[in-house]
This record gives sequence, structure tokens and C-alpha cells, in this order.
Amino acid sequence: MRSPDVIILGAGAAGLYCAIHAARSGLSVTMLDHADKPARKVRVSGGGRCNFTNLDAGPEDYASNNPHFAKSALARHTPWDAVAFFAECGLTYEEKAAGQLFCEQKAGRLAGELVDRARKAGVELLTGQPIESVEGHGPFTVRFGGRNFTAPKLVVALGGPSWPQVGATDRRLQACPAVRAGRG
Repeated sequence: MRSPDVIILGAGAAGLYCAIHAARSGLSVTMLDHADKPARKVRVSGGGRCNFTNLDAGPEDYASNNPHFAKSALARHTPWDAVAFFAECGLTYEEKAAGQLFCEQKAGRLAGELVDRARKAGVELLTGQPIESVEGHGPFTVRFGGRNFTAPKLVVALGGPSWPQVGATDRRLQACPAVRAGRG
């Protein structure tokens, strides 16, 4: 089995969106998530409408050990890039409050598009097993469901414990110093 170029932990909106773009840029991607179904929280977000971006979000709205990271990331990929991606999927939006864009076709369709496009891009999507450990500073080794996966790059898109009813957890990856330091 060939090792991927990148492992993405978390098959929610951010993880899937990242996986699609990484795969489209030529990287091989393996995505790992403890939930049985990818994008579970997306399917019920925004009361089923899914607030997929905010035109007014800026670097000051993000917390990071590196304050310039959000500036750099948002300069390279704007909210309008997200709008263009979802338009490519055939999705339209409605602006509710200032800058808050909601999918007119509902959250389930948006979630389905993310999963379908990740699979079509060649992303290996593995779900329903625990992420047991993460080790290394690059390459990284992730123990998932009793198997080891190794890659030079790691993306942590695990979200937070905000909604335990849909699988959100407060499990932290303490085994990996690079993840703790914000370098993973």
C-alpha cells in the first residue's frame, strides 16, 4: 500500500473542503474520521440550511498561535472562492444577516456534494474507527482503527465539542507534539 501525501483528520466541512482542494492539486489524500458518516454535523447545521461562509470574516475573527496565518490563508482563499466552488456544485445561496451566506438547496445537499466531490477527486475516505494516536513531526504516523497510516503532511480538521449529539467530541491528540504546538 502506497503512503498518501497528506492525511486529514476529520471528515467534516473543513476536512472535506481541504481534501478536495489538495487532491485537485495533485496530492494523494487519506481522510480519517471516527464518525460512521462524513459531514454529519454539516447535514444539520444552520437549521438544515448550512451557513457555508461569511463575507465579512477577517483575520481578526480567528485565533492562532501565529496571528499572520489567518491573514495569509484568507488572502489566498477568500469567501468568494468558497462561493465559486459551491456554484460549481450547482448550489446557490441566500444572504441572511450581513455577510452570512446560507445554501438555498439545504445542508444535506451541500454535505453530499462535499463527499461526492472528495471521492471523485480520489480521496480515500475511511470512517467509523477511532483515531488512536498521532506521532511524529513529519512524517506523521496516525493509528486509526488498529492500522498505521503515514504521510509527510497532516491536517487536523477535527472541529470541537460544540455538538456531541452529532458526533462532536473533545478528544484531544496529546500524543503528537506538533499538533499540540499548532504545527501539524
